[in-house]
Amino acid sequence: MLRLALTPRWLVAALVLLLLIAAGVMLGRWQWDRTQSILTAERAAASQPIPVQDVFPDDADVGGEVPAEGIGRPVTVTGSYVDGMQVLVTSRELAGDPGVWVVTGLDLGDGTVVAVLRGWLRDGASPGVEPPRGEVTVTGILHPDETFYADAASEPETVASIAHDRLAEQWQATVLPGFVVLSDQEPAAEPAPAPVPPTVQTGDVPFPLQNFFYAFQWWIFAAFGLAVYLRWLWIESRRVDEDPVVNRP
Repeated sequence: MLRLALTPRWLVAALVLLLLIAAGVMLGRWQWDRTQSILTAERAAASQPIPVQDVFPDDADVGGEVPAEGIGRPVTVTGSYVDGMQVLVTSRELAGDPGVWVVTGLDLGDGTVVAVLRGWLRDGASPGVEPPRGEVTVTGILHPDETFYADAASEPETVASIAHDRLAEQWQATVLPGFVVLSDQEPAAEPAPAPVPPTVQTGDVPFPLQNFFYAFQWWIFAAFGLAVYLRWLWIESRRVDEDPVVNRP
């Protein structure tokens, strides 16, 4: 095989093969870099907050659920906190300390209310429990309704878990599904509850499998070209061994 590979015809074939392998490796690398670029760009776009209304289709049932693609999505909510629309979520810890979560209804201005988890306090009498007055813009992470403790008994203005249908019943208002865990608020309020870390994975984007497979497709093509070359060289060398007249240098 080595003697045959050093003949002019097979040296030319080897040169063509090397060019094809180099092209396959380079194109595969280009597709791999493109995959990473697409993923980075889409993640950057997904990390930008959008108005919470944009998460829900125009014909969405407000009695339904947060769309799957909206869970963990950074969102903004602009409106005013409503007097009387506030509950304390009992038995919630922060850094090992027992306390409560403060959830307040924020009116979007069209009669729709969003439940905003403003943060954690030691109890309902702690400073910061009262929401700020006037229009605010809240930035936070959209969470789905909590489904546990659905039938738990609670005292007035307290709940065991956050679910928009139960809040809608208490507040006598139209409440969007899910709730927003506040991470920033403009204008800021002082004193304010301690921020609560998100309890769901923040939103990610689908991996661009098409470009990923394109990269491996080019690398497989390069490997296939090498395999074909070696196979043909082996077959030709067998023929030479069987007939010394055939394809002698």
